[in-house]
Amino acid sequence: MGLFSKAIEQAQTADDPYLDGLVVQGETLDASQSLQFYEIHNGEFDHCVLSGVDFRKASFYDCTFVGCDLSNARLDEAFCARSRFVGCKLEGVRLTQAILRSVRMRECVCRYANMGEATFENVTLQGCDMREAFLSEVKFRRGTRLDGCDLTRADLFRTSLKGLDLSTCHIAGISVSDTRAELNGAIISADQAVDMVGLLGLRVKEYE
Repeated sequence: MGLFSKAIEQAQTADDPYLDGLVVQGETLDASQSLQFYEIHNGEFDHCVLSGVDFRKASFYDCTFVGCDLSNARLDEAFCARSRFVGCKLEGVRLTQAILRSVRMRECVCRYANMGEATFENVTLQGCDMREAFLSEVKFRRGTRLDGCDLTRADLFRTSLKGLDLSTCHIAGISVSDTRAELNGAIISADQAVDMVGLLGLRVKEYE
């Protein structure tokens, strides 16, 4: 049994869902493992496999995840503060109604992730693959940045992009409402304007 599993077992025995200062490398948690309502502080997780694990309503403070696999993990209504995710796999992860505050995500794969109704405050997403992610009704609050992310075919229905700089992101095929209200106030580059033509119902005339 690995260090992480032992710590969980001890916490369950003591009926105290609190883990502090764990430094874990290369461990795998069984997908049936439940860490609902757990508080995890100052954890360092290096190349761990946490796919499918149930972290619903868990809280993470000052944690670092490097090269971890969190594919299809459940983090619905989770709270994450002052934490980093670097080179992690989050395909199909569920972050519905989660709150991320002062979080950094760099070069993570978040394809098909469901982040519906999540709140992002002072969050930086850098070089993340968010193709076909579900980002409906997400709240992008102050200090949030998307830098070099791939949002191709992402669903942004009822997600206000006002003030958000998307000029370094791929935004082709994003999905918004019929009113296109989500795009009001968004910052894009001149090259990206071509991607917006279809959304606005316009056609570009080609000259011979």
